[in-house]
Amino acid sequence: MLKKFKQLFSKGTAKFDFEEKLVTIEDQKFTLRKAVQKDAVEYMKIQETIYPIPVPWPIDVVQMEIANKKALYLSLVDTDQVIAFIGISLSDKEESHITNLAVHEDYHRMGIGHLLLNQAFDYCRARDYKKMSLEVDVANEPAIALYDAFGFKVKTVHKKYYFRNHHDALEMMVDL
Repeated sequence: MLKKFKQLFSKGTAKFDFEEKLVTIEDQKFTLRKAVQKDAVEYMKIQETIYPIPVPWPIDVVQMEIANKKALYLSLVDTDQVIAFIGISLSDKEESHITNLAVHEDYHRMGIGHLLLNQAFDYCRARDYKKMSLEVDVANEPAIALYDAFGFKVKTVHKKYYFRNHHDALEMMVDL
């Protein structure tokens, strides 16, 4: 039993491969790659720069998500530092779900959110997903504007969805 448990978390997200690539944004070169467990610490640092304490996801949840075989996490790396990430749940064969998208505050307004969403769209379309969904805090106007630009529409409002601030969440969806 212990062996099966270790295998579950040690193999990571092998089901969803992603080929590492170099990307250029505003004349800066970055590496976009599949997340590895050591990225969890960097993800926490990014969350701490953009969210009030407590951060939305504690490190144990971040580590479980990176190891989740039904999800794909991508890290955008500047030299040796993760500066942004996106998580995509791929457990439903029809609908993909953005679980988290975050960009370190020092890299805001560079188009990194657009890049990560474009990568998620391309990845899911290539695998015949029909829809993509996500939840976003009603107070997060920059994120809502980004999702609007990608064609996401509000499906429903979840009242007091976020534990840390009791804000409502917009559940948004887009056809791929």
